[in-house]
Amino acid sequence: MMMSWEEFAPFLPALAAGARMTVALTLATLLLGFAIALPVALCRKACSRPARAFATLFVFLFRGTPVLALMYMIYYGSPELAVVRQTPLWALFRDPVACAVLALSLNSAGYLTEVIAGALRSVPTGQIEAARALGLGRWRTFRFVEAPNALRIGLRSYGNEVVFVLKGTSAASLITVADVLAVARQIYDRTFDPLTPMLAAGALYLAFVAVLIGVVRLAERRVALVER
Repeated sequence: MMMSWEEFAPFLPALAAGARMTVALTLATLLLGFAIALPVALCRKACSRPARAFATLFVFLFRGTPVLALMYMIYYGSPELAVVRQTPLWALFRDPVACAVLALSLNSAGYLTEVIAGALRSVPTGQIEAARALGLGRWRTFRFVEAPNALRIGLRSYGNEVVFVLKGTSAASLITVADVLAVARQIYDRTFDPLTPMLAAGALYLAFVAVLIGVVRLAERRVALVER
């Protein structure tokens, strides 16, 4: 039986705290995932064969491994390694939030590497050659020619990845992170009403997705205006 508003209202602060955790996980994952994916994507299009092999292996491993399995391996498996347990790394790997962010970031980077590499490959070769002919070095060519064009090309695909990251944060609840889904399950355990808390959690996820889609579309319009 569904709870009334008066019965559900006392749980709203806990649900709000879970929502803040979900937002924090999403933002941290997007930042760290991009920081990992960008150099791997550059390796993907490098002239060096070992660099390309490393990037290919990275994408294969972290795009192919389910995020939940990766989360379990990092949170429950890493303490079994002496290099983690007996070093300062233990401060990081004993924290479920840090482990969740790391697992989500590696998984996201596996997909994002392909998005970035594909966008960079789509930049017209003529523009790059023209920049080199004008005397721009490799870094300035990347900064002023390749990166802006790749941003325009890959922005929509990146928006899809942002939504996947948000939904993927729900897996963090299974390693004791108190996100929206974890709080909803706690409310269910206390009230024996699965429908009301799960509907509330679903509504929050939908609201977050709507905001993210709006931000991506706004960014697309801004990029289009700059090009004009």
